Amino acid sequence: MLGAARLQLRFLETFVHLAKVRNFRKAADLLHTSQPVISSRINALENELGAKLFERSKRSVQLTSEGRMLLPHAELVIELTNEMKWLVGPGSRLTGSLRVGVTDTILRSWFVRLMEAFREKYPNVNIEMLSSTSAEIIQSLRDHGVDVGLAMMDGTDPKLNFVPLGAFPVAWVASPTAFPIRRAALDTLLDMPILTFPKNSIPYKTLERYLKACSKVRANVHSSNSIATIVKMAEEGLGVAPMPRAVVLRELASGSLHEIEVDVDFPPLEFYAICEASPHKSLKDEFVRMAQEQALAYAAEHPAQYLMPSD
Repeated sequence: MLGAARLQLRFLETFVHLAKVRNFRKAADLLHTSQPVISSRINALENELGAKLFERSKRSVQLTSEGRMLLPHAELVIELTNEMKWLVGPGSRLTGSLRVGVTDTILRSWFVRLMEAFREKYPNVNIEMLSSTSAEIIQSLRDHGVDVGLAMMDGTDPKLNFVPLGAFPVAWVASPTAFPIRRAALDTLLDMPILTFPKNSIPYKTLERYLKACSKVRANVHSSNSIATIVKMAEEGLGVAPMPRAVVLRELASGSLHEIEVDVDFPPLEFYAICEASPHKSLKDEFVRMAQEQALAYAAEHPAQYLMPSD
């Protein structure tokens, strides 16, 4: 009976994933298995229930009316099962996986500490990490591609919980050789090329709003999806970059970059731990709690580089 129960839960998990992504290949990738296995599980579940759950086509699958009725019940069974494991299982004996989306800014500041603390407490839980932009991480949360995101917020979503983690103050940095000035008006700074995050990213949109509100000068903006590339371009004297101070501490300390004080402060970049809203507790909630702890510890050690949200 126990083996059958485990098998049934696996069928329900497969059903929920397929219902969300509506594609056998994507569901197989998320569950780390093959498309034939996904098909076999769905067929077995349909045979057991005596109902057709999906309408299949070459490009996608759609829930039938029976599938739509089953979906909230299947999600509830999975949530309750995970909550039971979380409530009664010792941390060192918990198994499973957690898919985490994280931005470069978090990666280059306190994420390593979070991983070390989490692995020490939950050594048998596998962490699958997706490094991407905030917008892509939030979309992955909606598509059930990740379980938790550490990212910026761009608007609200009633299906997601946004837990404040703090904010990174932004400094304008440049090569001291190419741009030896230490202070500048924003309009003067905009005579130089601006190096920043990729277009349509939340930091890029923040820069656009900042420039629109504070200057009438048309900026020459160069974007990249890699912080390392932006930093390297700034070191080579290719422009000035508004960067979270925390991610360029080494370059500032070595002198390959220096900070330019600007008359109009750039707004801090606020970050959140984001996960799907649910009344049931699970391992992802523990990951969020531990992320808050590590953010708080980092802010205490680096008050000029990281700001905690006010109560």
